[in-house]
Amino acid sequence: MTRAWIVLTALTVLLVAGNLAFNRADHRPPTYDDAWFLENSLIFHHRLAEGGLRSLASAYVTSFGTKAPLLSLVPLPFYVVFGTGPRVALLANVLFLVIANLFLFLLVRRLYSPGTALAAVLFFQTMPLAYGLSRVFMADYGLAALTIAWLYALEASDQLRSGPVNLFLGILLGLGLLLKVSFPAFVVGPLLLVLWERRRDPGGPPRLLPALLTLAVPAVLLAATWYAFNWRTILHYAWAGAYGEIGRQYGFGGFGHWLELLINRGTSVYYAAALVLFGAAGLVAGARPPREVRRRAWFCAAWLVPPLLAAAASSNREIRLVVPLLPPLAVLLAAAVARLGRRPAIQIALTILVALPPLRLYAEHTYGPLATGGHSHPDHDPPVEWGPFVLFSRDLGWARCPDSNGNWDQQRVLEALYALAPQWPADDALQRLLAAEGIPALGPYYVVMGVEHPYLNANLLSYLNAYRHYPLAFTSAGYAEASVERALERIYQLNARFLVLGEGISQTDLPGFLNQVNDALQTHLERGEMPYRLRAKVSLTHDIKAVLYERADSWTHLSAEAGSGGPSHALPVRFASGLQLLGYDWTRRSDQVASLSYYWTVPHAVLENYRAFTVFRRNGHVVGLQEGFVGGARDPLFDWKPGEVVKQTAIIFAPAGGKLEARMWLAPWGLGERHQIAIPHELIHESVVPLRLEGE
Repeated sequence: MTRAWIVLTALTVLLVAGNLAFNRADHRPPTYDDAWFLENSLIFHHRLAEGGLRSLASAYVTSFGTKAPLLSLVPLPFYVVFGTGPRVALLANVLFLVIANLFLFLLVRRLYSPGTALAAVLFFQTMPLAYGLSRVFMADYGLAALTIAWLYALEASDQLRSGPVNLFLGILLGLGLLLKVSFPAFVVGPLLLVLWERRRDPGGPPRLLPALLTLAVPAVLLAATWYAFNWRTILHYAWAGAYGEIGRQYGFGGFGHWLELLINRGTSVYYAAALVLFGAAGLVAGARPPREVRRRAWFCAAWLVPPLLAAAASSNREIRLVVPLLPPLAVLLAAAVARLGRRPAIQIALTILVALPPLRLYAEHTYGPLATGGHSHPDHDPPVEWGPFVLFSRDLGWARCPDSNGNWDQQRVLEALYALAPQWPADDALQRLLAAEGIPALGPYYVVMGVEHPYLNANLLSYLNAYRHYPLAFTSAGYAEASVERALERIYQLNARFLVLGEGISQTDLPGFLNQVNDALQTHLERGEMPYRLRAKVSLTHDIKAVLYERADSWTHLSAEAGSGGPSHALPVRFASGLQLLGYDWTRRSDQVASLSYYWTVPHAVLENYRAFTVFRRNGHVVGLQEGFVGGARDPLFDWKPGEVVKQTAIIFAPAGGKLEARMWLAPWGLGERHQIAIPHELIHESVVPLRLEGE
């Protein structure tokens, strides 16, 4: 028994060392969901450091909405000790690796023997999907670890007769739900099996209710800390992600292709073949197994079959979702090897023989490229295949060699955007004025990404921005958006300050379903059909650039003479500085979008720039805020000639219907006080210009 623990400890240390070596050698940035988890982990850390537990709790209950938040909490102790960073956050997976090894060993030792338990641990942790996911900041590997721990506790509960173990099961269930909403799907089969066995057990009356309450109460209390505020959103998203429209976006070739991925990138073709061969040999060579052996097989089947069928029926073919199903496959393979080997020496020899080819893959994906400076060369070393089966590859999806792909110094995009962004006035008086209009404190500028590349996307830039705290909020033109019209509406609705597109990116490197409107957006920009102008290009590689566009409300110089070209709604208002509003145009472009044009002039020189704020109300409710420099700050007011008229147009997201009104005022740049009106008489001593746009 002591030797088994020594071997388990040594194996765990080697696996942890392998992950640490990979993380040091790998320089790819986080991509999509992992960047989102990392961003929230930084937000949690900042809130804890700056505002304590109460501030952390506030951020926790409002986080994600569509994903459970526990993974982003796990790195907080590591941040405190080692500082922030993606490699530090990945220490969370070291914790999950230890949990998985410990409880898988305990579970299989309880079901079979210490030798079989060690073999199961080795098989599971050297399956490509398992060690690949243990090296990225995603919830799936942790989900597998908590599933293993829960099922061991279920076995140790003596059919739910142990109160302390039942309490532990409840805590694990709550934590599992906070890690991923799908956690119950992986444990419900064995739980139902245990409940069925208990009802048939003549050892005593069932009396399940106290046991189930001991399990359920801590689970509900723990999960409710977040689900009580987000349950509608996450349940809708989980269903859509598995069986709805979102899941169909990850269809990836249907069931046959998914099965190939499960074999090639999940277990490896070697473990899949060994499971088939050794399982068949065991069935042919052995007599009818005793009742206890059949019960163990039923336990593994209850663990494996229900979620496997649910995954097979799903429209989502993302292979990482089935990683909690790899441990029962490893257990069944280890049990088949033990049954055929019979004697310990033969079992050890067979275990090594079975594990050698996957260990070769593991070593290549962990240490192999280090001699070449951390670079993989898939073009020089193409996959070795036999029909649909992959015998060797440097890239098996989540399991891959460490390299420097994607190390583009993307934070320079943030710095360029920040340099372009005019800062919100910090004056408290302005914030009070906005609050009086029903507008919350001015938030960050929206940056809409018109490209979703694994190394240049909204999630990644938002994560990098969590380090810099720039007043920027990143989002996409729409998740899997296929309509450029809806993408445009989203851009206008957000009143996006910046658009970021890509230049020189190969279409083969872009996920197709996330990049359906890129070309159409580019066409609209090039034709001048959007109020955005090119401001900068940031070189990321020799060929690839991030192209930055900034919103520029269009303006046009008109003649000083009266007549054609004047406003359709005359509204002469002169402000105390001498800046004068002649009137405005309101033009509806669609049911969702309209344009608002102001006509400005100066009777004499104006020596300061001003900012115009317009608050829109629909049927009395605030629906938007438009702000910007008079003249767009591209034509300073002190350069205007007396009598010159400037027409300034802004695109407004304003769905049709009901009574739409607006209130406009000016504020000197850097000051929060409204600028007083001098003419007309009825508005003297006022500072707000009322506009009636639509409706009675």
